[in-house]
Amino acid sequence: MNFPPIDASQTNILELPVKARPTAEEGAMLQPVPYDKCQHTFTSFEVDVDAGKCRCKKCGEEVAPMFVLEQLMKAENRWMRTLEAYQDSMKRLAERSRTKCDHCGKMTRISR
Repeated sequence: MNFPPIDASQTNILELPVKARPTAEEGAMLQPVPYDKCQHTFTSFEVDVDAGKCRCKKCGEEVAPMFVLEQLMKAENRWMRTLEAYQDSMKRLAERSRTKCDHCGKMTRISR
């Protein structure tokens, strides 16, 4: 549908009382996290049991004990999943007596 252009000289057209937004101040409103700092992942920690403090061995920065506990929990979960996958594959391999040869395509015995 094509409409004819609006004639702004008519008296029944009102201008809305909308004010323009002020311009943004210098710099961005949100700042990205600097990833050049140590993220304290895949590293070891020095734990002071008496003082209840932990320190990253990579950068030397003090970290929260709950953060260290979370990192240890994640590492243990990864290790347990890997162990379960390994045990599952070894169980399936023990149940098999033959496998298909990659070269000739024939079934061959599995040597143990």
